[in-house]
Amino acid sequence: MRIIVAGWLRYAGDDKTCAAIITGGAEHILAAREEQGCVAYTWAVDPIDPGVIQVYEEWESEEDLLRHFVDPAYAKMRAHLETYELTGFGVRLYGTCGVEPVYGEDGWPRREIFGVTLEDAA
Repeated sequence: MRIIVAGWLRYAGDDKTCAAIITGGAEHILAAREEQGCVAYTWAVDPIDPGVIQVYEEWESEEDLLRHFVDPAYAKMRAHLETYELTGFGVRLYGTCGVEPVYGEDGWPRREIFGVTLEDAA
């Protein structure tokens, strides 16, 4: 089952703090992207609230994510993040039973997603 990790981290400091955290953590992000089963791994400064980092990860399986948690690169990433004052967070795991494209071949949003149509949703 594909696993998504998504959420946010809030840090104390000025509006440049989160940008510095991401820039300083680039090697950790790149290392995670090279791990087995990593589909996506990114941190981004929230464009509305620059004190927040938005986190998004996608893993091929639960096993791949669990291996990530014991990889030395993960420990280094945690150590990097812990050098800054974390004031709040909300990061969650999401499991997916399938993956489908959002848009059809015509470039428009699909009218059916995982067997549910727009009419079913009405």
